[in-house]
Amino acid sequence: MRLKRVGATGVTTLVVLLATITGCLAQNLRILPISKQQTVAVGKSVVLTCQADAPDPALVTQPQWRDPKGQIIMEAAAGTRPEIYTEAMPAKQLQLLYISSITPAMAGNYSCEATYTNIPLSASVILDTFVAITWTNANENQYATKGKDFKVMCEVTAEPAPSVDWFKEENPIVTGDRYVIHANGLMIKNVQESDDGTYTCRAVVMQTGELAERNIKLEVYTAPEMEERETTVRIKEGESAAITCKARGKPPPTYTWIKASTRENLATTSRFNVNENTGLLTFDRVEAADYGKYICSAVNKAGQNETEIEVEVLVKPRIFELYNTTAPEKQEGRLECKATGRPAPRISFRKRSNSERFVNGPNDGGRITIETSSHQSGDQIESSAVIMISNLNRTDDGLYECIAENDAGEAWRNGHLAVQFRPTFERMPTVPIWSWNGQTVNLTCVAESIPNATIKWRFRDADLVETPHIKIFGSGPISYVTITPLDRGLYGIYKCVATNTLGEAEHVIQFREAFPPGPVVQARQETITATSVTFNIVGPAEDMGPPILAYVAQFKENANFDWNLAQNRTWSVNSPYTVENLRPMFTYDFRFAAVNQVGIGSWGSPITVIMPRRSPPEQPKWRENLSSESLIHGKYADRYELKWKIPAHNGEPIDMYEIRYCPVLKISGEWRVSSENECVTQELKSFEAITYEVRGLHPDTRYRIHLRAHNQLGFSLPAQLYVQTALGVERSGFAHAQLLSSGAIIGLSLAGVIICLLIVDLLLLCFRKQGVIATLCGKRAKKHNDEEAKLGSMKPRAPPSPAPLPPPVKLVSTPTYIPTTPVDEKEPLKDTDDAMKRNSSVEFDGHRVYATSGGPIIGKNSAV
Repeated sequence: MRLKRVGATGVTTLVVLLATITGCLAQNLRILPISKQQTVAVGKSVVLTCQADAPDPALVTQPQWRDPKGQIIMEAAAGTRPEIYTEAMPAKQLQLLYISSITPAMAGNYSCEATYTNIPLSASVILDTFVAITWTNANENQYATKGKDFKVMCEVTAEPAPSVDWFKEENPIVTGDRYVIHANGLMIKNVQESDDGTYTCRAVVMQTGELAERNIKLEVYTAPEMEERETTVRIKEGESAAITCKARGKPPPTYTWIKASTRENLATTSRFNVNENTGLLTFDRVEAADYGKYICSAVNKAGQNETEIEVEVLVKPRIFELYNTTAPEKQEGRLECKATGRPAPRISFRKRSNSERFVNGPNDGGRITIETSSHQSGDQIESSAVIMISNLNRTDDGLYECIAENDAGEAWRNGHLAVQFRPTFERMPTVPIWSWNGQTVNLTCVAESIPNATIKWRFRDADLVETPHIKIFGSGPISYVTITPLDRGLYGIYKCVATNTLGEAEHVIQFREAFPPGPVVQARQETITATSVTFNIVGPAEDMGPPILAYVAQFKENANFDWNLAQNRTWSVNSPYTVENLRPMFTYDFRFAAVNQVGIGSWGSPITVIMPRRSPPEQPKWRENLSSESLIHGKYADRYELKWKIPAHNGEPIDMYEIRYCPVLKISGEWRVSSENECVTQELKSFEAITYEVRGLHPDTRYRIHLRAHNQLGFSLPAQLYVQTALGVERSGFAHAQLLSSGAIIGLSLAGVIICLLIVDLLLLCFRKQGVIATLCGKRAKKHNDEEAKLGSMKPRAPPSPAPLPPPVKLVSTPTYIPTTPVDEKEPLKDTDDAMKRNSSVEFDGHRVYATSGGPIIGKNSAV
């Protein structure tokens, strides 16, 4: 048991002893980072921390740092930061040592000191320095020139010295034919575009284990290489133009333009603009002097190249000489035309009256010749052409156009060739000049000639002299004589004699006395209906007077023996001589007379005409001259438009038209209806209609169309037409045919408007005693009779005459009463108001016919 106690006591003592030793050992200083020797690259910053480890940190004094020389390193003063300083952290019993940029001189043993209950504590660390890998000449972007040797620079420093190797695109590079590794870079021989890329320069310091890489991008520059292009450029004078110059190179080259003849830099010259990045040379308002050689130069860091371009300035032709010329008939005439331009203008001629040009060389069997030539004139080329015309005649006279043309454009100019010729009266009329009753007339003479002719007048083989009744005006080339023939001896043959340097000519003018025309030679009935008759009139000879201008007719009922009660009709010559609005089954007497400028001639023998009875209308006639058996090809597949002339109604007005159409076939040369069931009959309730569109037809089908006019007495004979429709669709989708004429539609519209107005007026009368009806009802009977008389005095106006004939001859209708004094039948009829009332205008057989019962004779295009 004793032994056991001794053992327990010994164990306790041992534990106390171990605790005491452990406490003494825990009282020390630690330097962080924990390493007795540390290596730091030169230039780097270093921080060392001195930390006290003790059971009671409060018993540890603040640690201090000493440099390799044993000097205490002080804390930094406020606002300063020396290379080496310390910084205390009392709360944590720490002392920090700062070295902002270590140098080899700062290497050595640094120690930290403190006390713990008067027990000194210390710790130290050795700082060694080395030089890190440093790139001193290794730009990350370097540039080589194609075809030359180039060293990719990569200078590196380190201590200890590094080893350097090279890679391209991760592939190692070794010294060989094209690559040589130098201490300061990689030499590439005869650089090519394939050498372009990224190179890696790797440096290794084996002693320190430091590794560094530098990626260097190498761009291979290529000297400018001009792209192929045309060596000649053509631009036009007066326009803006641009010339491009392109070169391949790396980096992209810049451009300059120089004019070879003047060595001007066009970038600083007016009217020119140079884009140095694209090589575009722009001309503003090209001038003729801009032609010549231009040099385009392309430059980059790898070199320079240039090309030469020939600029041709196209100058539009300019005609600067073309004079009018004159030459006698039968001689030679010349016109010379000169023009400048570039390239040489091509000159040709044409006569303005002819669209075709003359060819260079002989024309018209050698009578007309054109010769051309050209030569250099300054900065342009001058061309000239001469047109020579031998054996000139009058048709050669006129304007000749000179045309100068080249690639830049055209120019025109007119020159006149005047052909001199002897006087001529080719265009003078040879008709007689008429006068009557001493009327003054003009005898006019116009002589055509070059040069102008002088004119003399001769009468009865003697020079004409002025008298009170003869006056001469003008002596050439126009001259006229006024004659007042109070003496019949002044009638006769007058001669106008024209003279110039090339000859003489004379013109004969017959001056004759005029008389009214003779009686009508023949007037016979040609066409007759129940209400109209058309005559064929053969007029008298015109030897004794001016031409016949019109014919006048008088007509009366046979039972009336007095021609003074007859009605008048007047027609211009060659119009339909038709009298309308006659009464069926009546007998009429007609007589005719001719009218000229002098007046009305004597009446011819009367003609008696018996009018037929009333009957159905005459057969309609187609507006166009169409055969009833021929086949007409229509324009449309489902319709055809009919056009006809209004036929004579034969005593009863036309009240409708019947249109009937049937499909037909031609069998053995004869037209036959293919199916009566397919025939369609339509009625047109209008007597004024002259057109109708037949619709609902089948494509590519032949039809027979009948058109009949109807009045109260029946239908006319049908007008027949065969039509073939065009190929096409079955129906065109048009609306159904309109059975009412446009006149009827307008009439119905007006009637509706009038009815509405009457209803409104009646309402006003009933409720407010106002309106037109109220006003009319309130007027007195006398006033009503006055208004009625005024309305009865209004007369219809005669239709206008298309062309009045000079001088007007007035025909007087017979008054409605029997005169006490007999009237000579040969005297002109006098105008009356009743005659004016009988003026009318109708459409007969497709013609608009004007009838005049008395009054002035109407123009030659008018008729009954």
